[in-house]
Amino acid sequence: MTAKTHAPRRPHSLRSPGHRCARLTAAAALLFTVAACGWTADGADQESSLTGTVYIGGKTDQPGFNLHSEHTDRGFEPDLAAYLGKRLGFTPRWHDVVSAKREQELVEKSSALVIGTYSITPSRDRQVDFVGPYFVTKQAFLVRADYDGITTEKDVGDKVICTVEGSTALRAALPGGATRHTESDYSTCVRKVQQGDVDAVFTDEALLHGYVEQQKNSPTPVKVVPDVSFGSINRYGIALPEGRRGDCDKLRDALRRYITDEWASDVKAQLPALVAAYPGDWENRFRPEPQDVNTYSSCKE
Repeated sequence: MTAKTHAPRRPHSLRSPGHRCARLTAAAALLFTVAACGWTADGADQESSLTGTVYIGGKTDQPGFNLHSEHTDRGFEPDLAAYLGKRLGFTPRWHDVVSAKREQELVEKSSALVIGTYSITPSRDRQVDFVGPYFVTKQAFLVRADYDGITTEKDVGDKVICTVEGSTALRAALPGGATRHTESDYSTCVRKVQQGDVDAVFTDEALLHGYVEQQKNSPTPVKVVPDVSFGSINRYGIALPEGRRGDCDKLRDALRRYITDEWASDVKAQLPALVAAYPGDWENRFRPEPQDVNTYSSCKE
């Protein structure tokens, strides 16, 4: 499934009356608070944002996950959004958002959702709500295919490492002596690796395998360094503005079905280099369990 529409510009604000309404703790004030926030008594928001055309902020220069080309978005995340849209009754419409602006995209209601290799973290969860994970990955290094300067963790210490503003990789502790170089997107980091301007790209391993596939026939192919990793295990979530409990519940239930029904076939289709890197073991490494969606989502059953 592939979404075939792309927004040429940022949509108008999608503000809802329920956003960030104050939570009153006094039991006597509860009914007043619910009504003022636009919620029903059972906690579901009265008006869903997941109808008609739904604007989704994504990172549309990430091969394997989402790459915009010839007016079409292709990749694992457009496949996921198409599945959710079919089940819930909406049409995805993508526009590009850089990593550092993803929270702002939802706080300002410029998008109804953000699906852009967006890891669930406590600090982000204080600003937006999450449904997920739909992917689990450690962090790793991407280098030129002919480069052997990083084979162990200690080799990273004197290298120039490219990562992206607003990413979890930017906050990971690297060995002393490593020089960080930041860009606004990973495609620029990959080009700098190929040109020899930096030694490696550091980010989520799953994302890096998309670039391996994209560049396999280029004059300067790239590879993921095996068994060298720093930082956290990242869990990608679908993000939405705070307070949309009804939409959160719908997405949570649909995502659990997706993980069971179509996750594996979409990974095979969109991330073949990842599958090839771990024959017989790639699902164990990268696939979340359906019950994890309840554990890590902002809305729990």
